Amino acid sequence: MAKPKSRPQMSLESAHVADDGAGIPPDHWCRHFFALIYCAFDDAQFAHLYRDGGRYPISPALLAAITILQYLFKVSDRMAVEHTVMRRDWRIALGRDKQWAGFCPTVLVDFRQRLRARGQERLVFETVLDKVRELGLLKGRRRVRVDATRLVADVARLSRADALQEAIRVVVSDLHKCCPALHERPDFSRLYEQYGEEVWLGMGSNGSQRLSDLGRDGQAVLELCGSFPARGKEVLAQMLSENFIFDEAGEPQVLEGDQRPPDRIVTPHEPDVRVGRKGDELWWGDKVHIIETADEGRENFIVDVVTTDPRVEDSTQTADLAQRAKQQLPEAETLVADGGYASAANTEKAAEAGLDLVTRPRPNTRKGQFPADLFELDFARRIARCPGGHESAYWRAHGRELTIRFRARDCAACPLRTQCTTSKCGRSLGVSKDYEQLQRDRERAATPEHAEEYRHRAPVEATFSELVRCCGLRRSRYRRKDRRAHHALFAATALNVRRLLQCLARPEGDQEGPDGALAAVFARLCGAAHSASRALRAPTGRLQTQTAPRAPQPA
Repeated sequence: MAKPKSRPQMSLESAHVADDGAGIPPDHWCRHFFALIYCAFDDAQFAHLYRDGGRYPISPALLAAITILQYLFKVSDRMAVEHTVMRRDWRIALGRDKQWAGFCPTVLVDFRQRLRARGQERLVFETVLDKVRELGLLKGRRRVRVDATRLVADVARLSRADALQEAIRVVVSDLHKCCPALHERPDFSRLYEQYGEEVWLGMGSNGSQRLSDLGRDGQAVLELCGSFPARGKEVLAQMLSENFIFDEAGEPQVLEGDQRPPDRIVTPHEPDVRVGRKGDELWWGDKVHIIETADEGRENFIVDVVTTDPRVEDSTQTADLAQRAKQQLPEAETLVADGGYASAANTEKAAEAGLDLVTRPRPNTRKGQFPADLFELDFARRIARCPGGHESAYWRAHGRELTIRFRARDCAACPLRTQCTTSKCGRSLGVSKDYEQLQRDRERAATPEHAEEYRHRAPVEATFSELVRCCGLRRSRYRRKDRRAHHALFAATALNVRRLLQCLARPEGDQEGPDGALAAVFARLCGAAHSASRALRAPTGRLQTQTAPRAPQPA
């Protein structure tokens, strides 16, 4: 397709001008959407996604706006295209005229693929965020918060045996289509009769006998494949290696749960899906971290989204999230997060990024003995003093850990021995090199000021609820890891648009601060712009042409 250029002139027959019928007032969300979101995109900014030559493509700016509406209304590609033709509010929001007849829904698929192929997954998200920033809604933001939620992959939760059976079926079905010479072999005929067709899963047992049969049949399928590159062959081979050990005779030995590798395939249809756990809850998919502004009395927006493996600890992402937050909001001073992101090292890394990490430090969970905070540690002299007044005899660092030991004779004669240790070799103590920072964090967490600042973390749960209920974040629309991450970005983009429209729809005086003033100013400007567009009609009834209106700037 040819490279798109800047948006062409628009006709006054476009719905955002011509449709002034009853039911959709000048301050309706669809008119705000056209003025702010649709007009924020320009075809020229997507030109690098296309090649020279060929026919002119459907406007990528239009496709970006439709994708946002698709997530706001939680509809499929086909329904989204139908809505552009059949719904008045969508036609106004997208500036479509009476001749608009839609397009093939697969164009939306191609648009998303173009974004990912050129590494531009964040282009739509960043464009909307730039518009929010341009309107001044991110100005003066001093506090941000971060938290994570689960993103469920669009796959069925299969048992161990069912996953192996599906992996065998995929390879056998492909061999049956691509290798007609195998049809005459009795061993392949048996395998195809048993695994060639789709069957209801979850009906068979998950016992060792069935697993052994599946391992034996899976190995036979791989031998039949030989050098032929059958679809799913590598996945089947990896799943067999993760679930069995084959002896010299080729008999499979089933691996028990703790013998299997933690990084294993759980479904052959999406080999990159992993199992996440939070408490007693399991899910198949990814983990989504969001960074959101956290100002009370103002509309808050998501400024960044990071998708990770579900098994990755939150504390390992704190430094990266702090840098991202500071990059998006240079004025930010405080980062509020839950205890999963806490560590003394992360407090120091956040400070290096220019943010004060407010979180709940990890408590001392040692029971039955004097905890480490009852010991006096002198890092300068490399000496520790116990509650009984004895000094340590051993102090050594191993990476980020410190090992401290006391003399056995001091502990044996100490009257506090029963409360401190039962070891005949004396008390030993293991602490982190960041122990001093950890102590400061624990002392700070006990202050009322910390409690007042930490209460700004809780509203992020409402953001997750809104992402799930209103934007469909919980279950991915697409398969493959990069597409699931793209899904999370689109959901966050839709939520930012939703909150922007809510902010502008508030009546004057309904909200304190800059957001309320902006809403009042924009409401007046939008009403004036709509009245002016109606006045542009020619006296003869024929419509003139004009360029697409630019979004009004706040006074």
